[in-house]
Amino acid sequence: MARGGETGGVSRRTLLVGGGAGVGLVLAWAFWPRGGAGLHAGAGETALNAYLKIGSDGRVVVAVPQAELGQGVWTSLPQILADALGADWRTVGVEPAPLAAVYANAVLGAAADEGSHWLPRALGAAREQVMATAGSTSIRAFEAPMREAGTAARALLMKAAARRWDADWRSLRTGAGFVTDGKRRIAFAELAEAAADESVPSDPPERSAGEERLYGRSLPRLDLPSKVDGTAQYGADVRLPGMIYASVRAGPSDSSRLDRADERAAARVPGVIGVHRDEGGGWIAVVAINGWVAERGIEALAPAWTSPGPEADSARIEAAIAQGLESGTAARVVDRGDSPAGGPASFAYGAGAAANAPLEPLTATARWSGERLEIWAPVQAPGLARAAAARAAGVGEGDVTLYPTLAGGGYGRKLETRAVEQAAALARRTGRPVQLVWSRLEETVQDGFRPPAAGRP
Repeated sequence: MARGGETGGVSRRTLLVGGGAGVGLVLAWAFWPRGGAGLHAGAGETALNAYLKIGSDGRVVVAVPQAELGQGVWTSLPQILADALGADWRTVGVEPAPLAAVYANAVLGAAADEGSHWLPRALGAAREQVMATAGSTSIRAFEAPMREAGTAARALLMKAAARRWDADWRSLRTGAGFVTDGKRRIAFAELAEAAADESVPSDPPERSAGEERLYGRSLPRLDLPSKVDGTAQYGADVRLPGMIYASVRAGPSDSSRLDRADERAAARVPGVIGVHRDEGGGWIAVVAINGWVAERGIEALAPAWTSPGPEADSARIEAAIAQGLESGTAARVVDRGDSPAGGPASFAYGAGAAANAPLEPLTATARWSGERLEIWAPVQAPGLARAAAARAAGVGEGDVTLYPTLAGGGYGRKLETRAVEQAAALARRTGRPVQLVWSRLEETVQDGFRPPAAGRP
């Protein structure tokens, strides 16, 4: 794509604003937020493109658009970029990418067009601009963008070094965090600011196979040290001045509505601050001085629910599946060999409904200040979570700031936004920072279960 006098190839502007040539990078200009790419460069940092900053202290910071759920994506994606750049792995750090269209998961957006059940169809074409971690798409969606970002930044650094040495930039090399020319070398940190003023060539050369590479090597994970020493911040680790804590209960299905709750009993629990009901009757919450008290308060509340129809249970599900096997029309998937003795009707295979059951239940912390809302939460789709928080608080999405935290497992569960919505509503009502952590009971009752299935040869 050419624009504003730029010719074909990967330009710095397309990497900063519109993306590069790889899958997941190219965006229609009409969809790009004209306020900027969103990657913030702090004091002593220089942003070379939407995925990379280099600090004057030598740090190489990679912005990763995917949530770290324990799957190691905060190491694998930086490793791809660092390898293409020629960085020293000991200097590489990672931070969550800001919420911007340039970081959309295009592979997942394409899958949505083919019938993905969780990405809302109401988003229409905007589904292709959704940032999300799901479907084992992280490497498929961002390997090319990370490699291109590293390669383009490498060319900028080489061109900046070539100006100092009065050399042909294409004859230079990079490795271990330096641009080299024989025995001469300059650290990336010394070149970053000047490199940002260079233009990316139309065909930036990649590092040769003979150079020392990070690609394919087993490297120390970037997220492990903080997880080992306890400094890693998960959703429930957030602490804010004046924060209160909430526990919530909802009915067994979306159609359930609150019938009764003993608010007087909850108020008698020492430390309970108040009880808040969802305006639609779908959930009720207790806020208190700490999480333990909030849970004791919700237990004392003993909420009861009514539903318009019978709720699902294991016995009814199994009966329905058995009836389907007996009366339904079979669709043969594969035909190979002979049936075992006794015939096809003598046995069947099945898998029951299964909960996601991540180690970390849904959680969110919300702070309402004036006309703005801040959210801290482990999320797999930050844009959808921000939109949900805005609806719950009755503000525009531009008035919501979302800070994604590490997630203690996902399995798709952190695509859900109900805890974010509840925390946002409670913060707006109370006027105080609120942290909501679902109990294991609530997490299990409200979980999105894998559908049961059965088959017969």
